[in-house]
Amino acid sequence: MRQGRGKGSRKETWAVLSILLVVILTRGKGWTQMLPMFGGETRSIEKTVAEGEMKVTFLDVGQGDCTIIQTKDRAMMIDAGNNDQGEKVVDTLYRLGVEKLDYLILTHPDADHIGGADHVLRQIPTEQVLMPDVVNDTMTYYEVEELIREKEIPVTHPEVGKTYLLQDAAFTILCPERTEEEDLNASSVGVKLVHGDVSFVMCGDADTESEERMVKTFGEALQCDVLKCGHHGSSTSTSDVFLKKTDPAWAVISCGADNPYGHPHWEVLEKLEREDIQIYRTDQLGTLTAVSDGRNIHWETAR
Repeated sequence: MRQGRGKGSRKETWAVLSILLVVILTRGKGWTQMLPMFGGETRSIEKTVAEGEMKVTFLDVGQGDCTIIQTKDRAMMIDAGNNDQGEKVVDTLYRLGVEKLDYLILTHPDADHIGGADHVLRQIPTEQVLMPDVVNDTMTYYEVEELIREKEIPVTHPEVGKTYLLQDAAFTILCPERTEEEDLNASSVGVKLVHGDVSFVMCGDADTESEERMVKTFGEALQCDVLKCGHHGSSTSTSDVFLKKTDPAWAVISCGADNPYGHPHWEVLEKLEREDIQIYRTDQLGTLTAVSDGRNIHWETAR
């Protein structure tokens, strides 16, 4: 077990401007918040009041992504690993006591992010799917799409700035501001997850252009305790400006051991080390779990 103190103990910088917060109760889906633009430039992201623990499990699915988020009575998942990881994902959900997903976010339709989703959708009741409005002309994508349709699961194409509650946690959509079928990575859904003073930024395979748009839209509100590096630690993500604005204490990289892409790239590792950011990699440590009490984070590792 690795432990650490979250940056929730150091004050985050928020835009201090007059805000009008419109809160809408959506039937059966919890609360959503529409967070307004400030001066036409940046948006704020509100903290929540943590009443219990939140666990964020970065599952080791090899060269892919899968993150499971649990509060006391609620759960959500971001991505589902590759096709050959579906059974492992479902087994892990059962082991963690997850009987239903309130949200399943499929950041973009590449196989290493949605490949295991068919197993999940067949076996785990899912209330809502959030995914970008893009199509990938692959059997994997069409199988997942057909299952969603068969089970009549509501699908939402995320809107930047919209916030969804998960009990005493909340996540705000950071990207994409626009979708591009010719570049699925650039269409990745990104979120900032907040639990009390603790926060995580996770953006799928979003590239540096997407990161620049997030910086322009959210500014200082991107600051977080944990940054899940985009695109498995590729040099196409984790730009200098994005890293400066997120300013994390920890960075998580989900990648496969000895993968053929050279992930994580040395440039990204060098940036993180230069900023004295603690790096946790699934290829080295296996499954990683961050446990938040709303102020601090402690880490549990499989190895």
